[in-house]
Amino acid sequence: MGAGHPGGGMDSQMRATIVERFAPTVITCTPSYALHLGRVMQEMGKDPAASAVRLVFVGGEPASGIGNTRKRLEELWDARLIEFYGCTEAAPHAGGYSCPASASGDGPVTTHLMEDIQVWELVEPDTHAPVPEGERGLTVCTNLNSESSPQLRFMVGDYTVFDTSQCACGRTHVRAVGAFSGRADDLINLRGIKMYPTQIEQAVRAVAGIGDEYEVVIATNDDGLDVMTVRVEHDDGAAGERVAAEVRSRCEVRVDVEVLAPGTLPKTEFKAKRVRDTRETSA
Repeated sequence: MGAGHPGGGMDSQMRATIVERFAPTVITCTPSYALHLGRVMQEMGKDPAASAVRLVFVGGEPASGIGNTRKRLEELWDARLIEFYGCTEAAPHAGGYSCPASASGDGPVTTHLMEDIQVWELVEPDTHAPVPEGERGLTVCTNLNSESSPQLRFMVGDYTVFDTSQCACGRTHVRAVGAFSGRADDLINLRGIKMYPTQIEQAVRAVAGIGDEYEVVIATNDDGLDVMTVRVEHDDGAAGERVAAEVRSRCEVRVDVEVLAPGTLPKTEFKAKRVRDTRETSA
């Protein structure tokens, strides 16, 4: 069941009814929509974990299948989550995927890249020089099986670290360690401190009871100082201190946290846009 695009006259309640009536074993969508669809089912008195769904394929959002987001989705659906990674401009299909072995244990989740049909490289952001294995760089893809739009060394631009050692699942294709932290143009610069939206997402998801929806607002205050406000949903205002502590621990920056009543923020049905930068000149 493809549920990634809520258009076509079908709303989320109708999709929830389809999950119950036709009992699909697989759903494919963005992680934000998988969370939203599961919550809609709960509001309708249905339990996503009791459905026939046993695989949740997600993609379309950076680091969509790692850490606290993965845990929240797997618990909601009682299903195994697989993340697909790719870039439409480079290829009309996924370029990578996570496997059960890459998501188990205490180590970071890794993503297999399809080296049988694509050539993947990592380059240094400024010089575009090759990056040695084990060091972070930007992804570059050459697609070997597209006749209509062949791409040679297309700069996908996601940060990651490559590992060519064999995975515990037996596959030997190169893996992206820790999946992908986000694209270079998504990087947030706040008072000289750089971070990715995925770091903030992991911080928000780490706090128990925080709703699925959140928003990050960056603005310049009256004193000319750039400030960040993280808006979350919780029925306990004290949860804001815990969110602020998680962000400070993971991003090394102090932020304001606004705790809203559950259901205040709009529900995400398309690809999530969590960061709203209102500065006149974004650094």
